[in-house]
Amino acid sequence: MRKITFLFFAIALITFKAAAQDSKIKFGLQGGLNYSSLRGNDSYSDDTPGFSYLFGVSFQYKIKDNLSLKADLNYERKTQVSKEVIEILDNPNMFYGVYHFKNTTYQNYIMLPILLKYNFTRSKSFYINGGPFLGYLLKSGTSTDLSLPGMNSDDTDDTKYRKSLDYGIVAGIGKEFKLSDNNQIYIEIRENLGLANMAKTEVTYLNNIKTNALNLIIGYNFN
Repeated sequence: MRKITFLFFAIALITFKAAAQDSKIKFGLQGGLNYSSLRGNDSYSDDTPGFSYLFGVSFQYKIKDNLSLKADLNYERKTQVSKEVIEILDNPNMFYGVYHFKNTTYQNYIMLPILLKYNFTRSKSFYINGGPFLGYLLKSGTSTDLSLPGMNSDDTDDTKYRKSLDYGIVAGIGKEFKLSDNNQIYIEIRENLGLANMAKTEVTYLNNIKTNALNLIIGYNFN
């Protein structure tokens, strides 16, 4: 799976770089932090959003002076964390004491947002964007870290219980910093609201499992 993901990004990189010779086209590299959670299922109500990462490439085509069409291709890891305390007092087969364990639920995605981008202010350095996204699930699982003596961390793969395709809507705001006529860096905050039920089977309390993520993205554009 890692080889396929690398090949996918390599092909996209070569294609976008060749297209970037057109003055209306920009190619970009980006990465950042991902603050994500699962929603719609009451069993996740006590969980907290988790921090992880994303990276990818972008392609931007200028429609008008301040209006562009942008497509990103990102690898994105979404996580959510739950923490519990176990107190063992009278079990002769266990170690006495108070122990902590942490469950980290994660999903690894290839994400494709298609965005309409509008630059504003006199310098046109600020922008807003929005549109739909598609996500393809590479792997889903839960990592458990237990502090009991002699117990190791455990990783459970539950990809087969999740649907492969996610979709939803994206909205973001950002600022570009001009380095030269053909080079810029940018920083953006983006919200991704998943609309698809990702559970293949019936989940607790008969609710859905949907994704949600807030991205902090730093990128570099050139043409």
